Amino acid sequence: MQMGSAREVSPAGQTVPSGLAIFSYHQNGVLVSEAGVPASSPMLRGRIYANVAGAVNTGIALANPNDSQATVSFFFTDATGTDFGNGSMIIPAHGQIAKFLNEAPFNAPGSTNGTFTFSSNVPVGAIAIRGYTNQRSEFLVTTMPVADPSVQVADSVYFPHFADGGGWTTQFVLMNPSDRAISGTLTFFGQGTAGTAASNLALNIDGAVVSQVPYSIPARSAKSFSTVSATSQMKVGSARATPALWNTAPVGVAIFSFMSAGITVSSAGTPSMSTGNAFRMYAEADQSGNIQTGVAIENAAASDTSVNFQLTDLNGTSIGLSGQLVIPAMGQRSVFLSQIPGFESLPRPFKGVLRISSANLNISVLGIRGRSNERGDFLFTTTPATNENSPARSQIVFPHIVDGGGYTTQFITFSGTPAEPTSAPLQMFTQSGGGLNIAVR
Repeated sequence: MQMGSAREVSPAGQTVPSGLAIFSYHQNGVLVSEAGVPASSPMLRGRIYANVAGAVNTGIALANPNDSQATVSFFFTDATGTDFGNGSMIIPAHGQIAKFLNEAPFNAPGSTNGTFTFSSNVPVGAIAIRGYTNQRSEFLVTTMPVADPSVQVADSVYFPHFADGGGWTTQFVLMNPSDRAISGTLTFFGQGTAGTAASNLALNIDGAVVSQVPYSIPARSAKSFSTVSATSQMKVGSARATPALWNTAPVGVAIFSFMSAGITVSSAGTPSMSTGNAFRMYAEADQSGNIQTGVAIENAAASDTSVNFQLTDLNGTSIGLSGQLVIPAMGQRSVFLSQIPGFESLPRPFKGVLRISSANLNISVLGIRGRSNERGDFLFTTTPATNENSPARSQIVFPHIVDGGGYTTQFITFSGTPAEPTSAPLQMFTQSGGGLNIAVR
């Protein structure tokens, strides 16, 4: 198994395209997990949810894209807001480290539930991974967001999709990016119907049936809420975290898990999001139907909104199909591409870019990749949708790539905004900072 990192750097004064990596892991000849990892902008500080307990472990990958070494310091914070476990390390120029938090140099205790914060003297790329060993001793990987404590907002943040019941559960994790306690409310909404605003949706959250839960999170810490349903009926909807007056919004992640016949066969995570009016995401559908792309859209406005869809192939050429959905006020829709009116004749195989747009600025968008493995298990992962109004970037980093030992990495780059080019050089590095030679096709 070879591990390392990759980056795309533009010529001076130019931008780079958006990026996505998909890790696939085969165990005993069976695909058991996929995880979509968005390319990241380098940061000086970062904070992740840290959970080490039983079958669950948390890992972090830090990549140094600079020509000089990075000195990285770190500490943990427990659920009460108490800091512990301070340490530091050196990452060589263009080098990388990928470890679970209970491994050196981090050495988290065997039971950890809180956050992990790092700071660096030069900007580094970062990604967090949640590992779960299921009832078949298969290792399932879920991507987790990295909060930048230097970026704090006071507006609501959104989770465009959750599922509960019918084998599905969702864990909502809210991280405090600030150095003071924050509070607010996490509210759940149903899908709604056109012409009628979606109502609050009652869920069993940690044993209590509620449609919203208050949260209070100590400085630098985290709080989690989990759906608990043993029914065969599945509930689907969206959620939002609204900070109290003068409070900073949390940075969150929703972790979906699907259990079939008593076995957790898949899990995926999606970060909390802000709203916009136009997004782009990678889309794929294979000939056999084993790979499908879905999209979840939340409408945060107080009135219905029409959402338009356009597809282009990998060359940027329209395939001649367009679609539209009406998303109810405060509601949500989650569909596969072929279920969007106008996309019934989607050609297969297809690889390209899906553009999602609306006349208002109040939608949030999540991409979903579904795949059936050799056993017929339904695996899924989330794929990021790029906001077209995002600032231009001159560099993106893939903090972790892995090849061999059952793992493969698929790189995808696309024009996420009208100003982005369609390509840029991809450079790969070993953990020690040398060139990484991996066969790429």
